[in-house]
Amino acid sequence: MDWRLPISKRAAPRSVQSRYRFLIMADLSALFDRTGAVRRPDFTQLLQEFSALLTDRPEAPDFADLPDGDGRVVLVLPGFLTSDMVTRPLRDFLEEQGFRTFGWEYGLNIGPTPGALAHLRSRVRELSELNEAPIALIGISLGGLLARDLAYDCSGQIRHVVTLASPFRLPTASTFEPLVRMCGPLYDPAARIERLAMPLPVPSTAFFTRDDGVVAWESCRSDDPDCMNIEVDGHHMTICRNPKVLTHLIERLAGEG
Repeated sequence: MDWRLPISKRAAPRSVQSRYRFLIMADLSALFDRTGAVRRPDFTQLLQEFSALLTDRPEAPDFADLPDGDGRVVLVLPGFLTSDMVTRPLRDFLEEQGFRTFGWEYGLNIGPTPGALAHLRSRVRELSELNEAPIALIGISLGGLLARDLAYDCSGQIRHVVTLASPFRLPTASTFEPLVRMCGPLYDPAARIERLAMPLPVPSTAFFTRDDGVVAWESCRSDDPDCMNIEVDGHHMTICRNPKVLTHLIERLAGEG
């Protein structure tokens, strides 16, 4: 799947293409529905997302009621335009419960660039060797698409994939679509987005919320009978601090091998 938009039917000179490459909107028609069949969250919902980000501070679940992580390695992939700094509280929570957690260590997540895809494959290999066993992946929003992509090519090094409000069932609809399209020219043209909704070769869990103000919630759940879909209340941007998510997340990760 080529994520780039041809400059025109009559190709511009190479020097012109190079000069304006990063100003051209990418052709991401396979990602976003433009027919209205998939409902895009309205901008009132998006404003509620930002409000929740500032005000929602729920109490974490009681550690005593949750199973122990027993040193299992978990790699956490951040959402669109966020970094390991945003996933730090989630990783700290998992560490408290006995998991060994790691960030992706690649700065801001702008999507499937060639460098990001190569780095993630190296990161999974490095951590599985450190663990001397397959590792678990948690992908937040766009990070979940990257996690599912890894599972197809690195199934021997991955034991479980968890997606948190990740729109892998394409096409989706998103209030962030303009920003994703702006980043599109940077994406790897070899990225195989058409396979993201296919059944994974490893166990998986998909969390979604109907209150999602960023992506269409329907695109965050799977038809695969081997994937556990878990619906929660709450918002997209605060899903990492959602007590129900944290409880089910621990139970799923601790219960898999």
